[in-house]
Amino acid sequence: MGYFLKSKSKGISTASGTTAERPAVAGKGTFRFNETTNRMEYYDGSAFRSVTPQGTLSVIKDGTTTGDGSTTAFNNFFTTAPADENNVIVVVGNVVQEPDQAYTISGRDITFTSAPPNTHRVYALVGFDSTVTGTLA
Repeated sequence: MGYFLKSKSKGISTASGTTAERPAVAGKGTFRFNETTNRMEYYDGSAFRSVTPQGTLSVIKDGTTTGDGSTTAFNNFFTTAPADENNVIVVVGNVVQEPDQAYTISGRDITFTSAPPNTHRVYALVGFDSTVTGTLA
């Protein structure tokens, strides 16, 4: 444990062990392979976190509408309220919008800082609100 082995045919090996074998004292940025979870993990200064995706994510198109040049608030735009506007990709006329700058989200509603232009399609890609986190016990 704790050593690196470089080999042209095997790649680079790193420290490994079970969850119970995590070091009692780890430096921020310590990487290891967790044999209990079969995932790479790192220590962020307070806990070990997984660097490997856990679970699957379904990204879908939601809230399709068309701008009229004057409407800024669209009620019930989303089928389900996103947890955070930073977890949504909003597109107006094929241009990705910046969260908190171009729009805000409250529940299922979206409000733009300026009205989407007339005839421009408005939609969002959602599904980035994964409830699976990289935190390991």
